[in-house]
Amino acid sequence: MIGSRTEFKVANPTEKETAVVKSLFADARNRKLLSPAESINGLTVGAIQYDSAQFEPVGNRFNPFLHDLPSLVSAFGSGYRRSIKPDCVFPGGRMLYQEDLGSSRQDNYVIAPVVPSIRNTPPGNQTAIPGPGKQPESLGVAYSSGTSNATALISRAAGVCYDSLQQLFTEQAADVDTRAFDAPLLKAMLVHGCAWGDVGPKIADLLRTKENKRQISGLVSRWMGYGVPQVDRVLDCTAQRATLLGFGQLSDGKAHVFRLPLPPSLGARPEWRRLTVTLAWLSPISPGTQKYRTAGLWFEVKGISLAKDRQESCSGTGGWQTVKRGTVQHEVFEGHKAEPFSDGGAIEIKVNCREDAEKIKKPVAYGLAMSLEVAEDVDIAVYDEIRMRIVAPAPAPAAP
Repeated sequence: MIGSRTEFKVANPTEKETAVVKSLFADARNRKLLSPAESINGLTVGAIQYDSAQFEPVGNRFNPFLHDLPSLVSAFGSGYRRSIKPDCVFPGGRMLYQEDLGSSRQDNYVIAPVVPSIRNTPPGNQTAIPGPGKQPESLGVAYSSGTSNATALISRAAGVCYDSLQQLFTEQAADVDTRAFDAPLLKAMLVHGCAWGDVGPKIADLLRTKENKRQISGLVSRWMGYGVPQVDRVLDCTAQRATLLGFGQLSDGKAHVFRLPLPPSLGARPEWRRLTVTLAWLSPISPGTQKYRTAGLWFEVKGISLAKDRQESCSGTGGWQTVKRGTVQHEVFEGHKAEPFSDGGAIEIKVNCREDAEKIKKPVAYGLAMSLEVAEDVDIAVYDEIRMRIVAPAPAPAAP
C-alpha cells in the first residue's frame, strides 16, 4: 500500500485512487456521521466527487479519483442501530487536493483540500453570486464543493417531486386529505431511483479481499447508502417500466397488502427484469430508550417471484436485515429465469407495522413506491399491460 511521499508521487492515477479509498476506509471510525446527520427520520445525503465543469489542474493540485466516487469529505455510516446511512449520495462538486505541508512527512503522505472552498474558478458546482458591478443586473458565478451542495440539489429534487405528487393527488385523490402522506411519499420518491450504478462495484473491487467478500455490500453502503438518486425514474414511466405509488396508515400488528399486476407478455420469457420497492415513514421517537424508534415498518414481497436476486444494499450477508433498521427500506430484486403465470397474476407487497421502542399511540403514515421494468429494447409493454390491470377498489355499500 502506498504510504510515503515518493511512492505517491510516482504512482499512476489508478494506484493513487486505490490508496486514497483504502486510507479512507482504514480511518472510517474517525469519519463517522455527526449530529444531526444520523437522524432516523431525515434523509442523510452524502456527496459524489462530480460536476460538469471543464478545467485543467494547475500546479500541484489534483483530483484523487479517476471515477465519480463519493467525496473524501462525505462521512461514513452506519446510522443509529446500524441502519443504512447515508441514505443516498448526490453530485457535490469535485474538490481538488494538494499535499498538506503541515502534517505530511516523507514516510506518511498527507493531502488536504485546496482552499478557499468557494472560488471563482472550476471545478465545483457553479452557483450565481452578486457580480462586481453596482447595477442590479450585474451577476457573477462561483464554484464550490461539498455535502451541503449535494443536499441543496436533493432539496430541489424534492420540490420537483412535491409538485408532481400534488398533481397526482389532484387528479386521482381530490376527495382525500393527503397531507399526512406528503413527507413519507417524498422520502420514498427520492430514494426509489437510487442505484449504485458503476460506483458501487468500483468501490467493491478496490476493497474486496478473501476475508471481507461476503460483507462487501455493507462496506459500500457505509459510504454511499442506497446509491445515487435518479429522480426522473419515479417521475416518468416508460413503455418498459411502470412505477406505482401507494400510501396508508398502520398501527401495531396491522398490515396492508398491495398487488402489483404482472404483464402477461412477460410470462414464461427468460428476459432480464427488475423489481424495485421503497417504503418510507416518519417514526415517533422515544428518547428515553436505547431503541429510540417507536414504530418499525417493513415490507415483504410475496406472490409470483419474477425477480429473486437481491442487489446492492440489500444483498450479501445480513443486507436484507440492515435495510429494515431505519425509516427507509429500499430493495432491488433482479431475475432472468422464465416464470410461467396466467393473466391475473400479481406480485404482493405486504407492508407491516409493529411497535419498537414503546407503544404506538396513533397510526403511522407511510409512503410506498414500486417499479417493475425490463430492458428498454425488449418488446414487452410493461406500462400499458400493468395500467390496464389496475382496478380501483369498489366503494363499500352505503349503510341501510
